[in-house]
Amino acid sequence: MPSVRPAFARNRIHFGETALILVTAMLLTVASGALSFASKTGCTTPKGGGSREWLFAGPHQVMSCYSDLFTMWHERGLSEHLFPYVHGGITPDGHLFGGVVEYPVLSGLIMWFSGIGADNDYEFLWHSLLILMPFAFIVTILLALMTRWWVMLWAATPPLALYALHNWELPVVCAAVVGIAVVAWGCSASPTTGLRRWSVRATAIVAAIPFAIGFSLKIYPGLFVLPLMLYVLTRGEKTRDRRSGLDWLGASYVALSAIVTVLVTQVPFMIAGYDGWKAAIDYQTLRPVGLSTNSIWYWGLRPLLGGITPAYTSIVDTASPLLIVAAFAFACFLGWRSYMRDGTFPWLGVSAAMLAGFMLFHKVHSPQYTLWILPFFVLLRVRWWLIALYLLGDLLLDITVFHLMMEQSSLTKTWVTVGLNVAVWSHAIILAILVVQFVDARPHEPLASYLRATVPPNGALTRLAAADWRAARSWLGAPTLANEHVTLRPLALSDGAELAKVPGDPALYRWTPPLPRTTEAAIEWIRQALADEARVPFAVIDRSGKLVGTTSFYDVNEADLTLAVGYTYYSPDAMGTTVNPAAKLLLCEYAFTTRGAVRVVWHTHSQNAQSRAAIAKLGAVPEGELRKHRRFGDGWRTTAQFAIVDDAWPASRERLRERLTALAAR
Repeated sequence: MPSVRPAFARNRIHFGETALILVTAMLLTVASGALSFASKTGCTTPKGGGSREWLFAGPHQVMSCYSDLFTMWHERGLSEHLFPYVHGGITPDGHLFGGVVEYPVLSGLIMWFSGIGADNDYEFLWHSLLILMPFAFIVTILLALMTRWWVMLWAATPPLALYALHNWELPVVCAAVVGIAVVAWGCSASPTTGLRRWSVRATAIVAAIPFAIGFSLKIYPGLFVLPLMLYVLTRGEKTRDRRSGLDWLGASYVALSAIVTVLVTQVPFMIAGYDGWKAAIDYQTLRPVGLSTNSIWYWGLRPLLGGITPAYTSIVDTASPLLIVAAFAFACFLGWRSYMRDGTFPWLGVSAAMLAGFMLFHKVHSPQYTLWILPFFVLLRVRWWLIALYLLGDLLLDITVFHLMMEQSSLTKTWVTVGLNVAVWSHAIILAILVVQFVDARPHEPLASYLRATVPPNGALTRLAAADWRAARSWLGAPTLANEHVTLRPLALSDGAELAKVPGDPALYRWTPPLPRTTEAAIEWIRQALADEARVPFAVIDRSGKLVGTTSFYDVNEADLTLAVGYTYYSPDAMGTTVNPAAKLLLCEYAFTTRGAVRVVWHTHSQNAQSRAAIAKLGAVPEGELRKHRRFGDGWRTTAQFAIVDDAWPASRERLRERLTALAAR
């Protein structure tokens, strides 16, 4: 008999891989932080006094040492240790004074904390490193736990080193990732019960809190509350049974959770210094769309209108927010369309699409915003070339924009301008593509399994993405399929109790391996089905909403576009009804028509005459017998094999429909 690795050994390997990923990613994060600090020290004031000679970059220096930290230290009262927002305001021409900074209140609070005990910009940079890097570590840990090796896109690519100390992005990115991790935890299955750890409502209500905190840091995580509300509104369940209606109350609770959190973070500052608090908002309204904004507006609309004219400013101030709102609406529309098709509102993909639309049409597109979208490249399956082009464009943007602000020769300035335009417009094109592609992008493992309340497959120590791209779900997905007779939805651990009630008289299943007849056995049966990378298991739901059986795609081979249908059994009262032919019609139609399969196979015990007859009625053609094909009890069984190929499927589909009509007429 072949050897089987004990469960404790498999668990030890899984834990070892997790530890290796975490250690590697954390070391790379530390290295990125150290590199960021070292690269920025060149812009600090010399110890003996004097001016900062190369604020942006020297003529022969490729990478800039510029950081917004220094601008805030010298020009926003941080060097005087003024508490933000309380005593200051904004002049009519848009200049801040009295300790007010142009960022939301929690970012200003972090800046103030970083300045405590600092006497110069170098010390302020050092304190900022100590305060900001823990947020980077939290992001690294959470992304590693949710995506395994994909975390290296965050920890090992240039943006973290470039922007860790460029601005105060790390806390807001952390807030966004924490909110996503909360949903992942709440949706994941309890290993003891197989049920979701938290209800859909409770999960979203808690997740709205870090998103709202992110709103008080840099606005954009607050956007994710809307798709989260829509997820709760649709009850978060992957089912086409919508008789229970939309959960308006739950969605309202999510909104209330976010609103209360924002008020708790904002109101104290509003009370302590309303004028200073409002000045930060007014600054963003009055900010001119100049060279430092790096936006499509500056490089696209400005040349057409002859420069930064009143007409240019007016158009940008009107068109930018309108297009952002339109992008949000479009992303939600695509998400709702996906919900109507698949049964689940893809809140994570819609959140990413909304962020892409925001970054595309906002009047400011600072280089460090790459840190905003980078976690979504980690969490979702985005085409590698889009990620590579985006990161290359980001690197080009960071190199060129600060050189353009220096006094360069006309020849150098021309080449830098061309490079900056390439970066800006490549980002714009990719962001426009991502607004559409993000919505249908499936999460990487194990996040995908957490969100489905299923058990994720174990990853191998030496691979980055095989668990995603080799798995049956990478080709077939995990769809919900329905017709007037039956609904097939992804099988979940929470189905254990109902599945245990399905098997009837053991004599009905004498040609199959023993079926689970207790909740514990059923949960373990489901766990093994979900852990099989070449299998997609379904729960079979009849018209009354009752779980009456299970079936699966298995032996899935994407390279050859072939698969098998099996692991099927039903309750006695479902046998001989429309359930089985209706389920097979859904499976075959999805395999052949939606996913482009060329061959669907059935296997059954060679002596199981009833099963062989049922398979033949589907239109499957017998192809012979496979000796010692499956382990059966203490021995081996000979398997009879049947198949339908794509050319024969239209005729088989008609036979199935005729059979369904006849059965329904009884």
